[in-house]
Amino acid sequence: MKKTRVVVIGIVLFKGKVLLLKRTPTRHASPNKWQPISGFLNENETAEKAAIREVMEETGLDGKIKKVGKVFEVTDDWGRWVILPYLILVTSVKVEIDKNEHSEAVWVKPHDIERYNLVKGVKKDFEAVGLL
Repeated sequence: MKKTRVVVIGIVLFKGKVLLLKRTPTRHASPNKWQPISGFLNENETAEKAAIREVMEETGLDGKIKKVGKVFEVTDDWGRWVILPYLILVTSVKVEIDKNEHSEAVWVKPHDIERYNLVKGVKKDFEAVGLL
């Protein structure tokens, strides 16, 4: 039986472009694939606070939630994922990525995300917050 995990997704938006991060080659799940910000909730933490915290931890950017997306599920080789997507507005493009988690960052127009080798379910993340 595959494990079920609940994950927040922070789709970071600045002046019509979204941020994608490339997972490091040493990551257990989906190495070298592109994704928006993602992370797990801490004990007694709301999903909203987790999304904002993950954006800060993974990029150094301060953000505000603009939209809460529709919850959905993805199943892959690593398990069943319950996805809580958020559209988060930021006021800067100066990203400081955590090199332990990601190797690169890129700002792209939402419709250009499919040019990248994406983690499974990323297109659904963008659909859930109304960007695709």
